[in-house]
Amino acid sequence: MHIQSKQWKKSLSALCISFDLPFCQTLLDCLALYATELLAWNEKTNLTSITEASEVAEKHMLDSLIPGKYIQSELSGSEISLLDIGSGGGFPGIPLKIFLPHLHVTMIDSVRKKVNFLKYVIRTLNLNGIDAIHTRVEDLAGQKDFAGQFDVVISRAFTSLERFLALAIPFIKPDGMIIAMKGKDAQTELDKMISQKIGPERYQINNHQIAVHMEYYTLPTSGSARALVIAKKSSTD
Repeated sequence: MHIQSKQWKKSLSALCISFDLPFCQTLLDCLALYATELLAWNEKTNLTSITEASEVAEKHMLDSLIPGKYIQSELSGSEISLLDIGSGGGFPGIPLKIFLPHLHVTMIDSVRKKVNFLKYVIRTLNLNGIDAIHTRVEDLAGQKDFAGQFDVVISRAFTSLERFLALAIPFIKPDGMIIAMKGKDAQTELDKMISQKIGPERYQINNHQIAVHMEYYTLPTSGSARALVIAKKSSTD
């Protein structure tokens, strides 16, 4: 099986069905083109260690789409802004943009070659309302165009949970949400934050109180355990 084949797209559609993710031919075609460019660029720029076609479908594409269900259920409106921190090869920002075209997506990464790839993919897929910025997240938090401007701040395998929450909080709107995409050790990472715990599923991070809950799932082909750590500023904050 190779990417762009009917078999690959059929496999990806089956994965979407297993999670009740709506899909159409345009979605499948765009994700296939994106995956093709990802692997082509990966030969000269280190973007991913996952290169087998079926794994790309499951561990990159499907895994990046799943948070979209929670974004849709938690947030309404046509102007939802999302910040993807440490986007790397574009996960989850680009698949989420393809899945939810109304999202306004900003991806940041500190590696210029990766940002060059992201900008290339944006042009190649003719995506609007999405940008990639070469910067460190620490350098953006105090800028007025970024501080407190996002409905969603998300990251996949970027840094420890504690550090990511601390980095993400300055960027979210008062009613925004933070999503940390984690693996099987998500609960262990949360348990390490015991000193910040102030109540059931409540934590104190950088003078902000946040409510945290977990959404667990398993990737259907590999059986890999995944968790979304979803945080919101407390109403009493």
